[in-house]
Amino acid sequence: MSPTSSYPSPLRRLAVVAYDSLLIITVSIFYGLVYVGISKLIFSVEADRPSGIIFQLGWLLTFIGFYTYFWRKGGQTTGMRAWRVKILDSNNDKPTNKQCLIRLITAPIGWLLFFTAYTNSNRQWLHDKLSRTQLVLLEKEKK
Repeated sequence: MSPTSSYPSPLRRLAVVAYDSLLIITVSIFYGLVYVGISKLIFSVEADRPSGIIFQLGWLLTFIGFYTYFWRKGGQTTGMRAWRVKILDSNNDKPTNKQCLIRLITAPIGWLLFFTAYTNSNRQWLHDKLSRTQLVLLEKEKK
């Protein structure tokens, strides 16, 4: 699939986030199980649920790692692939680790200010601009 000259609508972006949220929930559950398992087996901690700063930092790294891995590998998460959206940097290449991190940190603000996408021709949201990335719509595959 190759990028088109069009950009995903806010509704399509929301669909991507919803789809990826299901995957993040699954990854989070798996992370929690591994954390509790390691806590019980190695450290003999009798916690029935994960908590604390170590758990939260580990989960945050897992979350960041999930998006960074998929964006760096092929420019798409599974949700982006399903909705034919791809992330590119300003040179139409895959984003760098730094760009991925900036995008993840600033995305909540970008979603709150989604209307900023209508102030420019390529529908860049605030977190697109700050990370110097863009989402593009891919052409449908011809069968």
